[in-house]
Amino acid sequence: MDLFRDRRTSLTEAQDALYRDVPEVVARLHEAITETHWGRSRLAMGDYGSLMELPLLSEPEATTARPKPLHIPKPPTRPKAQRKERGLTIQAIADRSDLWGEGLDCHHHHPGKEALYRLLEENGWLERAPFGREQSRWFVTDKAVEGGYGQTVDPSNVHSLTLSGGRKAFPFPVFYEDKVKDVLWTLGWDMILKAVDALEDKKARLAWLLDHHSYLPNMTLAQLSGMGIATVERRRRENDG
Repeated sequence: MDLFRDRRTSLTEAQDALYRDVPEVVARLHEAITETHWGRSRLAMGDYGSLMELPLLSEPEATTARPKPLHIPKPPTRPKAQRKERGLTIQAIADRSDLWGEGLDCHHHHPGKEALYRLLEENGWLERAPFGREQSRWFVTDKAVEGGYGQTVDPSNVHSLTLSGGRKAFPFPVFYEDKVKDVLWTLGWDMILKAVDALEDKKARLAWLLDHHSYLPNMTLAQLSGMGIATVERRRRENDG
């Protein structure tokens, strides 16, 4: 007990020196001796047992308390595909004129790949989500997967790797061929073309497109309006400013 009398011994040093004793008991003794006159008096009387009745140190001071493990939530799981076939990629859909119906003449074309991605996102079929530490990828939305319209193919899966080959090392969205026309109908591409045709000049067309379909790529806006790409970029900056 002489270890405590001069009040210069820290709690850690005391517990190290009295390693055979229960750490909580050493902590009680150290507090009683160094912080209260009552504790020093009781120690002089040799009443070691009564010190056992002292309350434990508060949690911040207790050296034996162990922090509780943090709960790390698991990322949400996406629904599994309803069918086994891979389906059509976005590039394949953009290249298939037969999927877009009749009425598209030499002046009107179906959207390209980048425009199709934006249309599908705008209408709730695709979403951009994190993939890896510093990347993001396109995914078929959960509702579209659950409805049996498509899936996000993971080439790490043996089945998907066989279908897509070893060239793709990341997930990519596909839509089932018998469902593609239903999906494309919801995009309203034909309505966009009709609205553009109804406007008098290039300036009016671009203004309408920026007001209603600014999510489309600059190149697509230039093609639909008849304006140059530089003009589209400038007008977009003006609108954003």
